[in-house]
Amino acid sequence: MPDNDIDTILSEAFRRLNEISRRLRTSEERLELVETNVSSNKDALIKSQADFSSSVERLGASMKNFDERVLRVENEIVRINKVLEKTAKSIEVDELRGTISLLSPLQSKILTEQDVRRIISDSKEKSK
Repeated sequence: MPDNDIDTILSEAFRRLNEISRRLRTSEERLELVETNVSSNKDALIKSQADFSSSVERLGASMKNFDERVLRVENEIVRINKVLEKTAKSIEVDELRGTISLLSPLQSKILTEQDVRRIISDSKEKSK
């Protein structure tokens, strides 16, 4: 009977040892799976950071290009304003048109000296 008890105890000990070994293997597999997932997540995070940094750099370059374009437009506006200051305003052009139309021989009647003498002599004759 004592052999039976020892066999039973040894059998129970081996069963428990096997159960503990199985649980240990299962835990090790789970740990490896967790480590793999953490490693994959770490790699994905590093890639995302690199993509984000690249996007920020492109955005910065675009902003610099935009700033340069805005500066060129501002300079062009200043140049155009200087040119416009030198050009005649519509009121000045209208005044100039009026002056030209007064002096234009096509639009006004110009009298020669002979015409004036004739008009004077005609008016003297009528008054007599």
